[in-house]
Amino acid sequence: MAMKIIHISMADFNGAGLCAYRLCKAQRELGYDSRMVVLRKKHKDDFITQYGASTYFLNSIRHKLNKALGMADDLNECRALSRQHNRPYALPVSPIDLTQLQIIHDADVIHLHWVGDFLDFPSFFETFKAKPIVCTLHDQNLLYGISNTASPQLAGHWLEEKYWILKKTAIQKAQRMGVVYLSRMTFNNQGDNPVLVHAHKRVIHNSVDSRLYRPYDKHAARQRLGIGSEEKIFAFCACNIHEERKGLALLSDALAALHSDYKILAIGKNRSTVFGRNVIEVGRISDEKRMSEMLSAADYFCMPSFEEYFAQAPLEAMSCGLPVIAFPCSGTEELISPENGVRCSDFTVDALKAGLSQALATDYRPAFIRQSVIDRFSPQQIAKENIDFYQSLMK
Repeated sequence: MAMKIIHISMADFNGAGLCAYRLCKAQRELGYDSRMVVLRKKHKDDFITQYGASTYFLNSIRHKLNKALGMADDLNECRALSRQHNRPYALPVSPIDLTQLQIIHDADVIHLHWVGDFLDFPSFFETFKAKPIVCTLHDQNLLYGISNTASPQLAGHWLEEKYWILKKTAIQKAQRMGVVYLSRMTFNNQGDNPVLVHAHKRVIHNSVDSRLYRPYDKHAARQRLGIGSEEKIFAFCACNIHEERKGLALLSDALAALHSDYKILAIGKNRSTVFGRNVIEVGRISDEKRMSEMLSAADYFCMPSFEEYFAQAPLEAMSCGLPVIAFPCSGTEELISPENGVRCSDFTVDALKAGLSQALATDYRPAFIRQSVIDRFSPQQIAKENIDFYQSLMK
């Protein structure tokens, strides 16, 4: 009988959710009974169960009433802190009771992805403490109370401390806990975190499906965007392009200093932030074919992020044959080599300009870049590595 795997994620789209969906789908292609449970569902696959939407909606109304009445409310405080610091915070408690789902009880392995505001940590880890539970660290949310990354703004804050203790207590009930780190850097930096002191650990990267992300005709792609055939185009992608840590403003300044005609093709949503004249905004794209066409219109892909775990966008760009210029954040050590791009020396605009200049002076081979990604990061390869980790926890 095939191993039964349940992936739990807030959604089956966007960064962590899409990675979870791709992993689940690849495991099914290998013959495993892999399924998903999500709060928000985009894909129509019948192996994805949507659960808790009405409870989540009613709970949101209750918290809005509390806010209007001036009543103390941890969720409202958490959201206020998110707005204040422009960072995503989430609580490890939820009115959604995932312990009622039979498909989770029936699973041989539970794999958690991004679960803030969806998973109720105390009840979940108490109920399923005897099962193998794997968590992929798409960010650092598992290591903190409400924050997804190291947040100096929350140091000593009562809400962060309260939920860090709650989360640590819940997680350490798991008798067969496994943690997936997406890069060697995250493992080296966080492998000894006290929340996960009892967990088994493995480094497994994200994957990219080269059947979906592939090169399209550059001339035709540029024609659709109204871009000239001779222009130098640098693609950039983020869920929110205005998010400071993603570095679009820095990239705009660096390219403007190199050449006034260089352009940035910025993919992602924007909340009214005004960027330089060299930024062409194309909005958010979720369709793989359209994303591939956008990337194919560019000459290079840039990731001047100050913080990543193992970003998906560079993999997708390389699968389309683009060289990548990136800051030396987590994951770039494994991903980037002299043959497929430039890993900048540090996180400054001078280092970015130097990296861009080096890339511009290098003759890259798009077919080689694409094949390298196929060889190292195929969904089947990454799915097998996760299966091997599950099996080690089940012994």
